[in-house]
Amino acid sequence: MSFSRLPMFALGSFAMILASGCSSSVETIPSGATTSSTGAGGAQAGSTTSSGTGGDTFDGGAPLTTIESGIGPIKAMSGFEDTQCITVSLKNAEGAFVRRFRADLGSGSHHMIVYKSNATVEALTPQPCQGFSGLLSGEHPIFIGQQAKSKLDFPTDEAGVPVGLEIAANQMVRIELHLINTGSQPLDVTGKLYADTVPLTTNVVPSDLAFWGTQNIHIPAHQKWDTGVKFQKALASSKTFALTTHQHQLGTRMRVWYANDITDIKGTPVADGQSWSDPPLELFTPGLDFPDSGNGKTSTKGLAYKCEWDNPTANEVSFGEGFNNEMCFLWQYYYPSQGFQLCVDGFCKKVK
Repeated sequence: MSFSRLPMFALGSFAMILASGCSSSVETIPSGATTSSTGAGGAQAGSTTSSGTGGDTFDGGAPLTTIESGIGPIKAMSGFEDTQCITVSLKNAEGAFVRRFRADLGSGSHHMIVYKSNATVEALTPQPCQGFSGLLSGEHPIFIGQQAKSKLDFPTDEAGVPVGLEIAANQMVRIELHLINTGSQPLDVTGKLYADTVPLTTNVVPSDLAFWGTQNIHIPAHQKWDTGVKFQKALASSKTFALTTHQHQLGTRMRVWYANDITDIKGTPVADGQSWSDPPLELFTPGLDFPDSGNGKTSTKGLAYKCEWDNPTANEVSFGEGFNNEMCFLWQYYYPSQGFQLCVDGFCKKVK
């Protein structure tokens, strides 16, 4: 599906993974076990142990297979900023449900996005690409990492059935890494992805992502500015279990409310990101419930959100993919899947 009817994004930034000598590896382990092995590029590939999270274990509800992939190292000189992409097969012999994503982002990694790719041939050498390039080409994002140690455990539903995100056999993915070196010394920027999966024969509730925001951003020079409150109705009969916010360096706050309409913001926000570089991933148990409004498409409820900035520069700052542009978006994971949903200023599209 194309997004050609959407307002043209000057988009860009999110991401993940490894490329000079990029590869993917797979290992199968019992549910609840822990192990490690040498993976692509000589990096340590975790299985059921969350990388960098103190050795906690994860029960996937079935024997887990860990798929490892990555991008980099990419040389970034002082002051360098770019978005670079690769396309790689995960080399998983069979389709699966992802029950947990983990990522390690090296110094200089602003964020990374992983998309299901429509490509049939790998392109393993990192190449400059437009930010959000997967969205623009109609590809399906499946994970975003914004912290050095990122992790998303998929929950179980109200009946105790595991929730997971489906991938195909030999799944091709596009890995998009937004990198920036604000220091004085060169950096070798890398990212790593770990997907802990269970077989398709497992009883799993399929999940997906929704990506909502605005490109109406006009921050005057030497001033504070905000979007005002925006509101987006949710998909009918869906439940959101994870949510995070995204701004760039001038961002001072992004709040999100579980709301009935644009005026329903008196309660405590469900997300209150006050660090543009390290926004929290909010998890909801039980998930935020979005009942059907009666039309089978939209809910009676949704999410209200507001972004704020402080611009000390001599230039007006507007929407865009670069570090010196700004963004106001939220990502959320929901179930049961109705496809990936992209909503920009109230205009929505879905990709199965």
